[in-house]
Amino acid sequence: MYSRTVLSCLLTLTLTTPPGHADQPAPSGAEIVKRCYYKYAGDDQRSQLVIALTDENGKKVKSEYLRLWKNYAGKNGIEDKVVLFTQFPPDNKGVNFMRWSYSDLKKAADQWVYLPEMRMVRRISQRDPNNMDWGFTDEDLRIRALDEDEHIFKEVARFEDTEYYLVESIPKQDPTYGKRVSWFNKADDWEDCLQRRIDYYDKRGELMKTQFMKWERVKDAWVWRTVVVNNSRNAASAVYDMRHVEVNVGLTDEDFTQRTLKLGDRPR
Repeated sequence: MYSRTVLSCLLTLTLTTPPGHADQPAPSGAEIVKRCYYKYAGDDQRSQLVIALTDENGKKVKSEYLRLWKNYAGKNGIEDKVVLFTQFPPDNKGVNFMRWSYSDLKKAADQWVYLPEMRMVRRISQRDPNNMDWGFTDEDLRIRALDEDEHIFKEVARFEDTEYYLVESIPKQDPTYGKRVSWFNKADDWEDCLQRRIDYYDKRGELMKTQFMKWERVKDAWVWRTVVVNNSRNAASAVYDMRHVEVNVGLTDEDFTQRTLKLGDRPR
């Protein structure tokens, strides 16, 4: 599901302005993250996920999945569950994936794959973020708690007639990255303030990759429409396109079991 490298950073600052208004202090980094990062995504989602990968040599690979996701919000220690049913390429149809994420930060997510040729479900381990395929790491896929990082408001930056809050988030312990710099668009209402870009830096302070997000409002939920992950060290990219997103469709625990992986995306 992941490519090995990603395109150089596309956006550049055209103007940097002092934070806030003259008579109004700028919000803190923690306040911006609290208001703009944590968005209601629905209690569950059903969608089509298309992933387009381009490696450092320009080779392109495309895959498509039916995606089921359910938010458990910490119930019984579970944060969320997701299932991916492979639909394309045809040779991989029936190879299905499942992931359970937990509230306990010390507990690694559980992941499984169903292999139709062997007719069996196998547990798979997390990828080492220091020796990973480019795109999302396991660490990127979870929602970070507010107090996991020190959030520092840096400035307000303008790009293409939009102003952004730039917030530097430094992990307090055992970091996969040295820091993240998030771009949150300024809006008249905090509800419309969203994370639009993340710059990921290694522990030496060098830019590793940049992620760009486009959002879509479905009912009263905010969902990803398109995400592009660009490697800053070579010319590879990963594009995640979420299509036909349905929110609050009534998914149950039975939709996230090993039996579900075996049955596939046919009606159960």
